[in-house]
Amino acid sequence: MEQTTIIISTLVFYKFFLVFIGWSTRKKNITIEDYFVGGKKLGPVITSISYAASNSSAWTLLGVSGIAYSQGVSTIWLVIGVVSGMFMSWHKVAPSIFEITRSKNLITIPQLVASGIDENKRATILIISSFIIIFSFSFYIASQFQGAGNALSDTFGLNLVESIIISGIVIYAYTYLGGYLAVSITDTIQGFLMAFTAIIMPIMAISSLGGVFEFLNLFEVASPQFKSLSASNVGFAVAGLIIGHLGIGLGYFGQPHLLSRFISAKDEITLQQSKKYALIWFCIVFFGMWILGMAGHFMINDLSNNENIFFRISGEIFHPAIQGILLAAVISAIMSTADSQILVCSSSITVDLGLQRSSIKISRLITGLVILISVLIALLIPEKIFSRVLFAWTAMGSSFGPVVIARISNWKLSAIHVALSMIIGFVLAIVFFLMPDSTGDWIERVVPFFLSLACLFILRSK
Repeated sequence: MEQTTIIISTLVFYKFFLVFIGWSTRKKNITIEDYFVGGKKLGPVITSISYAASNSSAWTLLGVSGIAYSQGVSTIWLVIGVVSGMFMSWHKVAPSIFEITRSKNLITIPQLVASGIDENKRATILIISSFIIIFSFSFYIASQFQGAGNALSDTFGLNLVESIIISGIVIYAYTYLGGYLAVSITDTIQGFLMAFTAIIMPIMAISSLGGVFEFLNLFEVASPQFKSLSASNVGFAVAGLIIGHLGIGLGYFGQPHLLSRFISAKDEITLQQSKKYALIWFCIVFFGMWILGMAGHFMINDLSNNENIFFRISGEIFHPAIQGILLAAVISAIMSTADSQILVCSSSITVDLGLQRSSIKISRLITGLVILISVLIALLIPEKIFSRVLFAWTAMGSSFGPVVIARISNWKLSAIHVALSMIIGFVLAIVFFLMPDSTGDWIERVVPFFLSLACLFILRSK
């Protein structure tokens, strides 16, 4: 009882702190631009760390550690793909998006996608974009609530329904009050908490095994498949595994909730500084969770759900107060992604679908509606967090990524070209997701993106 009380107290304090941030920033939301992109005046620390945190949902702390726990060394390709994709997005995409959105006074990614298209045809692109965002994010956000439900249920034995509803209420409270600024500030705080977790947990896990040398000795006697960079695949299957894991990085070119961070930055100097901070954060968190899963493989043998390795390790080696902080880190990973995605969905409905003259009050009500839909999906259609996140990630990356690349490359495109490309990427992502898995899921993660990009390249005006 004492242990549970300490964990609950830590978590409750943390949640009230997040709501307080939302309350304290509420008066800074005067315009729609303030509510959805923070007035385009955020500095490098908030821009970079909030970007990183909003990227790293439950699938980072729970999914990456879980897949490393069960599949071993070969999952390093996934980590490399993620870090490489993030870096290329900051290096190539960020400066161009910043310049275009500033010059044309845009505040959403669908507006960027539809830029340069005749006014009477632009609505079609905005409708397609909004549908893809709302559809994909509904499942993506649902996976965050499911992760929160798992965390609270696993720790306190709460009913899954209660756990998911509690998480939804807290996110709505500070997003409703503070909008993008509150989301960015809370994401930054949560980002630092996740980085702390990704440093301390692998260190303590390896220490509990007896130190680095004992960890290496255990690794030496592990199964060949666990130690293999190819997961014991041969021939074309090896290429499929590597391409599939690296292909996750392609999604960074088309995630609206991440690309919006480039829009909200104060200036170009902020972008350059943010790129460095984000790279450091990504390396710490993703490699840290990968190492944690590897160490957990030798610590825990009776785990039915590999995505619970994080909770099992924290429960075995940490004091209840630290467990409360680590649980808060998981909730942070979930909230920092869900809140950003919720705002993007709201902006798609409010701004992209022609309600830009609506008041901030209407925007806040739409935010609540998005949360309600996602909570219902989490309760009624449960699914593995890792699988659901990567489905939504691939669907949006294949839909928006190629068009974003085309825009920053100044390709001349008609409304039909853009619409066709987005539909090809989106539909193929769904079709390949429903088909039997290929090795490394390379067909699902890579083919829709490049077919969509090829469509634009072939159809562009010379």
